[in-house]
Amino acid sequence: MSAHERWDDAAAGYLLGALPEPERAEFEAHLEGCPACREELDELRVAAEALPVAAPPMRPPPALKARIMAEVEREAALLQGAREPDEGPRRRFAWPRFSLPTPAVAALACAALLIGLGAGAFLFGGSGGQTVHFARSSGLTANASAELDVSGGNAVLVARGLPQPPPGRVYQVWLQRAGHAPEPTAALFTPRSDGSATANVGDVNGIDKVMVSSEPRGGSRAPTTAPILIATT
Repeated sequence: MSAHERWDDAAAGYLLGALPEPERAEFEAHLEGCPACREELDELRVAAEALPVAAPPMRPPPALKARIMAEVEREAALLQGAREPDEGPRRRFAWPRFSLPTPAVAALACAALLIGLGAGAFLFGGSGGQTVHFARSSGLTANASAELDVSGGNAVLVARGLPQPPPGRVYQVWLQRAGHAPEPTAALFTPRSDGSATANVGDVNGIDKVMVSSEPRGGSRAPTTAPILIATT
């Protein structure tokens, strides 16, 4: 694989901020000597800069980036798992290869950005939604925070600054109704390297509290540790 082939799908990810820092620096170094990649990046940037004219500006909440990056990582994992056995190692944030001319790629990038903004408005700007903040245990630092984004009765947990759970353990989400014991959920997660995490909690109608505790890998039927996060809905 030539140096150019390694980066020929990276321009959109670079523009969207989806490349991790080491790859971002390498791609910027590659741009200095690759006119084709610079041209593609310029065309994508023109499409992206035209978006504020097409839609009213909005300030996305901090949780939006965490959700988008969680989806990016999920898709990257699916692509990595689906590659042919005889293929060589792929970059973590490899983009699918399509035989499309650069203008078509620019149009697709523009559409992707519009979809992302529309999803943000739907998830965070629509009526009927609410954000519930978690109270954290004394064992967490002041940098740790979490919130529950509830829309239509369904909730998504978005956390930042969480420490990694002990070896062999994960974080598990629990639901508790008034006067009842905590109910286990299938929402198991470990934070990313920066401490951010998202988890689909599901239906919280009739739920009094949402809690997070450290549990053995695979989850527990009853909490084995005190919760580190508690939200009262």
